Amino acid sequence: MAGKADIAKKTLLVVVIAVVLALPWLIGPYSLQLFILTMTYGMLGLSFAFTIRVGLPRFDSAAWWGVGAYTTAILMTKADMSFWLTLPIAGLVSMAVGYVVYRIAIPRGMMVFLMFGMVIALAIQQLFGSVEFFGGWGGTEVIETPAIGGLVFDGKRELYYLGLGFLGFNLLCYWALMHSRIGRSWNAIGQSVKLASSVGINVVRYRMANVLISNFFLALAGSYYMAFSLVAVPATFGLHKSLNVIMYVVIGGIGYSLAGPLIGALILAFVPEYLRVASEYESIITAAAIILVVIFLPGGVLGLVNRKAVPRLVKVDWSKLLGLRKLLGRGRS
Repeated sequence: MAGKADIAKKTLLVVVIAVVLALPWLIGPYSLQLFILTMTYGMLGLSFAFTIRVGLPRFDSAAWWGVGAYTTAILMTKADMSFWLTLPIAGLVSMAVGYVVYRIAIPRGMMVFLMFGMVIALAIQQLFGSVEFFGGWGGTEVIETPAIGGLVFDGKRELYYLGLGFLGFNLLCYWALMHSRIGRSWNAIGQSVKLASSVGINVVRYRMANVLISNFFLALAGSYYMAFSLVAVPATFGLHKSLNVIMYVVIGGIGYSLAGPLIGALILAFVPEYLRVASEYESIITAAAIILVVIFLPGGVLGLVNRKAVPRLVKVDWSKLLGLRKLLGRGRS
């Protein structure tokens, strides 16, 4: 049974990858724009799920996303720097500022970290809006789009595949870190801080490393956001967006730290657009959605799929469906 489940999951994964790669040629520009947003939001969700592994939920994800966006915008407009050169700088700026900020909060535990994050989120947004160097509340714009040689990322399809590159890099790095020695220490901290400390794990140091790595990838998501939006406005990176990031993870499934945030981001990028929900009710609907998911879908959408869909997929004879039996039969004859 376990072997069939693995085959079903791998087959589903191959189908999903094929659809994702072909998507720009199957849908219109508007839907493609929503998928571009989905990848951006998915990267934010991944960073939140990443810090959850060490027991540190955060309300400041959008602020560091904004740090990346503004760093890229300022360097491109004021220093005439290439988009690609701004990427590592944006990540390092986010890590450096984060270190200065969180060296105070992280040693004092989760609740202080959580409250501190809310204050920092509001402070960073206020900084972007109040200081003229950042363009004020009207924001700052960039004119140049990313390019590699003769390939210019100025169309929806090009930006979509650029986003896939960013998202793929995120997933690869997160997966590698989770399965590394430091990842095992993070898991131990997430399960029990006291137990982790008792076996010699420096909880503060490992938590700091986790948060700073998360900041780096949040900044990269901000840089990618600038590639297709070409404008950074303080209101975009407010506390409300950080709350949405939490929803991406909760709706997708907290127990699915890689796929869960992507599914949640996909749902929340498309549903509001097609339902055209009044913006004044957004906060109420967001809170209600979290409560309903926690009560009726504690494992999120992927938890439901894993319980209902995977057992049915296991029963499918994939070798027959894909024509593998005929091919194998011909080979033997």
